[in-house]
Formats: sequence, structure tokens, C-alpha cells
Amino acid sequence: MKYIAWIMVVLLVASLFGVGYVYLTATLQIESVSVIAMEAAAQPELFESLRLQQRDGLIQGTAYTDEPFAGPENYQFYTYTVRLNNNCFLTADMVEVQVTPMDGDVLQVGDAVPRSLAAHAAGDIQATILTAMGMHAVREINVTYYMWGIPFFLRTTYGQ
Repeated sequence: MKYIAWIMVVLLVASLFGVGYVYLTATLQIESVSVIAMEAAAQPELFESLRLQQRDGLIQGTAYTDEPFAGPENYQFYTYTVRLNNNCFLTADMVEVQVTPMDGDVLQVGDAVPRSLAAHAAGDIQATILTAMGMHAVREINVTYYMWGIPFFLRTTYGQ
């Protein structure tokens, strides 16, 4: 009976170390961040869709202002692509990128599909913002994700 108790204690300690290891290594790494700028006039369908959503109060995304849109020639889209690497044994669920707004930013377009990143995989996730024409692309990028239901948070800055 004594040997069974010792075996159970050893199994418990090994399990605790295993769970601790997985928890401490449950992080994504940001490999790179790139941005593509495009004038809103070059994407009239997307701009008009966002203008109608904003007018009706049904923005799918994050609105930074309640003011009505002017013409598309006054705005540009920035699409930030974040390259993530998951070196953990767990899948990262509900991976999301948020761009910290600056004065002149109008909204961040929402992503209707929840994203995940498989264990030991790399992948890209994008965030698109609508901003005033002439704004620079330097922004703080926030990445949130869940592993085992525990939230994690990463932050980086694009540009200087």
C-alpha cells in the first residue's frame, strides 16, 4: 500500500510539472508586422458598405468616431498583417488583432470568422483600419488569444 501511495505522489508531481511547462510555454511569437496602404477610392464597394453600416449604426468592427463619413477621397485603408508563430503544444484559439487608434482613425473593420493557430504552426492574421488621408502607418498592435481558456496578450509597434 505504501508503494502505491509513493507512485501516486510521483505521478501527481510529474503531472504538475507537465501542466506548469505547458502553461509557461503557452505563448505565441510575433515574427513580423507589415502594412499595405490603399486609398478608399480604390475600394468603393468596401467603403460604401462601411459608410452604410456606420449610418445605420451597425458597424461590424470597432468604430472610433460617430461622425458621418465624408467622400472616399478623404480616407485610406491600412491593412496590417501580423505573422505569428505558435511553438507550443496547444492550439491558440480566438486569435485577434487590434490596432490602437490615433486621432484621424475612423474604424477598424471587424473579422466575422474566429481565428485559431494550430500547435507548432505559423500563420498570418490581419486587421484593416480606415483612417484619414495622409495619416502615417505607425501604430501599436495588440494581439489577444486564448489557450486552455486562459487569455494571453502580446503588444508590438509597427514603424517608428
